Amino acid sequence: MRLFVALPLPTEIAEAAFRCAPDLPALRRVKPELMHVTLAFIGRMPDEGLAGVSGAVEAAAAGVNAFDIELDHSGRFPPTGRPRVVWLGIGAGAPSVLTLGERVRSELARREIAFDAKPLRAHVTLGRVREDVTLVDARAIAAGVEAMRVPHLRFRADAVVVFESVLSPRGPRYTARASPPLRVGGASA
Repeated sequence: MRLFVALPLPTEIAEAAFRCAPDLPALRRVKPELMHVTLAFIGRMPDEGLAGVSGAVEAAAAGVNAFDIELDHSGRFPPTGRPRVVWLGIGAGAPSVLTLGERVRSELARREIAFDAKPLRAHVTLGRVREDVTLVDARAIAAGVEAMRVPHLRFRADAVVVFESVLSPRGPRYTARASPPLRVGGASA
């Protein structure tokens, strides 16, 4: 199975985020139902490894208050040159996302569960640039990101989800395998 840990977006927030993305042929937009804030990408592991991942995420979430997240700006990776990813960034709530992500990663490491150790960046992916993009298309995407008007999209992060990702020619399908809640009554970020 292929796993990752994330904060899901409520349907109405994901749909509003989808509408922000530039509609360009060279950009494969992420479907709203697949949008999330990644905390840790684990990748492939045997099915029996799910219990360990779930335990790590449950331990990381224990005692953490639910918090507000606000998507309030756009950008791309890399920030210069040919874009590969277009995203919405987190303003309010970013420190809470990063702290929770570090807790998840620390618990995974403590259990010797391998994960992608790239630095955590608090964002929601809106689209990926096609591999065969021309320079003209790359410039159009960069200009589209610069011109994006991002409404302030605010939501409450109240659970951490372990997702299984199944890849297919029609795109990925995500299934929640565990969803430990964050503590109710937490402060707004």
